[in-house]
Amino acid sequence: MIKKLLPAALLAALSFNAMAASNVTLYGVIDEAVTVTKHKGESAVVKLDNGIYAGSRFGLRGVEDLGNGNSVGFILEQGFNADDGSEAYGGKAFSREALLQVKGNWGEFAFGRAGGLSSDCGTYTILHGGALWTSYYTDGNMASAFINTDRMDNLVIYKSPSFSGATITAMYSNGTGLNTTGEDDKKWSKNSHYYGIGLDYAHNDTVFSAMWEMLDNKDIAAKSTQLFTLGGQQGFGNWTVWAAYQYAHNSQMLPGWNYANQGTKGVSQHAVTAAIGYKIASGEWKLEGNYAHGKSNSTNEKYNIWSAGTAYEYPLSNRTLVYLYGGYGKANKLLNTGSYHSTFNSWTLCSGISHSF
Repeated sequence: MIKKLLPAALLAALSFNAMAASNVTLYGVIDEAVTVTKHKGESAVVKLDNGIYAGSRFGLRGVEDLGNGNSVGFILEQGFNADDGSEAYGGKAFSREALLQVKGNWGEFAFGRAGGLSSDCGTYTILHGGALWTSYYTDGNMASAFINTDRMDNLVIYKSPSFSGATITAMYSNGTGLNTTGEDDKKWSKNSHYYGIGLDYAHNDTVFSAMWEMLDNKDIAAKSTQLFTLGGQQGFGNWTVWAAYQYAHNSQMLPGWNYANQGTKGVSQHAVTAAIGYKIASGEWKLEGNYAHGKSNSTNEKYNIWSAGTAYEYPLSNRTLVYLYGGYGKANKLLNTGSYHSTFNSWTLCSGISHSF
């Protein structure tokens, strides 16, 4: 009898483990492109690049059903450079996202590392208004004019249930990891904290978001950064239009995730973007324009940036897409001097393929 029961028990255990494993999913993106880029005062560079349409990555996600509409899950996602196989984003084991999630009919909480509300990356971003992803070169996309938040550590996130298409997302970081290495003293007054709250709305072809974000910059003893961002898109058959506006106050960053280096008060600026898209030949053509003007709060020196980008994206299948992209950006006054001038004055042409799995 025992000899008969042992195989049955082993089979049952293997079946249970198989069922548990089926709740874990491996996924990712591999994105490669050939690019030609020219920065002001430098020679044109032709190279194999990656992560243009979407950042190359692999990840694991899983979920356990707790019953009564409740569940616990996780996301572990790592970025890499597909052109040489190296790790991306600062040497972390899971640099893009590392989240524990608890969900129910009451909404969801998440804890760990993720992108901020306006980061345009990760599970909980609610940025809208741009036709070209911020993965595209910043001489033509939304990030060429807007000051976007980045991925941050030590986040606590709450996302509400949907109310007629609207959700509220709130975020807090007890130590962002953006300005100092590790922030391992764990003393509240020494860490740089992030606060964000936003409304996200989606119904049929209408998408809209509004958000407020603050970085208190405590670890660098600077004035708090305030970001107010509005954006959305509307579909009209084969046509789609996008638009967004942002006001940034005392920012320690410039567009394109470049450091401002403008004292404790940073920079303040207004930014706008507008874009159109048209579905043609089973793909979509997009055209976007971006503009920002601002000043250094320490020196009162002014600047303005404008850029334009266009892309054609054609899906070969549900998981594979080819794209063509061209962008041009130009900066004036403060951002056309010193180390800034080559950063904000450039053009790019590229052709690539993006495959998801």
